[in-house]
Amino acid sequence: MRLLLDTNILIDYFGERREYYLDAVRLRIAVNFGDVELWATANSFTDVFYILRKDHASKSVQDLFLANKELIKICSVTSDDIFDSADEKWLDYEDCLIHTCAKKIKADYIITRDIDGFLQSTVSCVSPTEFFIELEEKRGISYAEVFAEVGHALGVNGGVKVS
Repeated sequence: MRLLLDTNILIDYFGERREYYLDAVRLRIAVNFGDVELWATANSFTDVFYILRKDHASKSVQDLFLANKELIKICSVTSDDIFDSADEKWLDYEDCLIHTCAKKIKADYIITRDIDGFLQSTVSCVSPTEFFIELEEKRGISYAEVFAEVGHALGVNGGVKVS
């Protein structure tokens, strides 16, 4: 299954944003089991870098990207993608560009926490939580045991980091 990650999911993952990080880790587990391919647009990485460099050293953010280069496939953004997205006239141009790239790579889902930004999308858009519920209900795939072990290793209990 091919998933295109919205920029906010990448920020959650690379920035280890407390309230959303575990959902991003579950996506990584799904990749490790070979159940999904994770994709992101090339321009999302510049957006993530811009946001994370406010709190992290430039080198650290770039090292995170390099450490995950086997995890996330990159969809290049072409001039056609840019102008086709502009022609769509969505309220949020960045969301439209992500949608355009999702169609280009034939994504099964766009994974986002901004479902409202993708109301015009022809590609199914779900939150990470909704994706995993659907994966378990429709395909019988659950990572509950693995996720519990990973959460414990990360010092996380029920989605809350413990000191």
